[in-house]
Amino acid sequence: MQPPSVGKNILYYRKKRNMTIDELSKKSGVSKSMLSQVEQEKTNPTVVTLWKIARSLDVSINQLLQTQGEHNIEVIRKGDMPIIYSEDGKCTFRICSSIDMVENLELYHMICEPGGVNISEPHYLGTQEFLTVLSGKIKVTVGETSKILSEGDSVRYNADVRHSIENIANGESEIYMVVWFTS
Repeated sequence: MQPPSVGKNILYYRKKRNMTIDELSKKSGVSKSMLSQVEQEKTNPTVVTLWKIARSLDVSINQLLQTQGEHNIEVIRKGDMPIIYSEDGKCTFRICSSIDMVENLELYHMICEPGGVNISEPHYLGTQEFLTVLSGKIKVTVGETSKILSEGDSVRYNADVRHSIENIANGESEIYMVVWFTS
């Protein structure tokens, strides 16, 4: 595996945004001489420097580290996914999305024991949730409205009001959930 072409990637994104090296320097706080050395692959930037450059170019650090011709496939192994629990401890949420997605999109794999309920206070205005029931039966309540979903059913609702997901099956229910922050 060849090392990433950080300098070439910085140059590529800088040119794509029609920025001069001077403009990138002012925006990022990284000196022109350092940027020039990095772009020419004469030196490797520190993580902090790379972060400043990435923010200024409006790209992720991963994009700057991507090897030429490499297609970005990010794998999050099941054992590495953070787990959170509902207040009653009967619903387990495995966070399937990477940390850099958190401002726009969150992905969850949810397992609820019989009778398990997850109650959520309103999210940011415009937030939507999408659920697909992989197995079992659940009741989704948004405000005063409830819907029953069975295996294979999907639902979309505004999550900027109090809402809940309740397992009404005799056994476990398994759900895939997407939270989309539209605002």
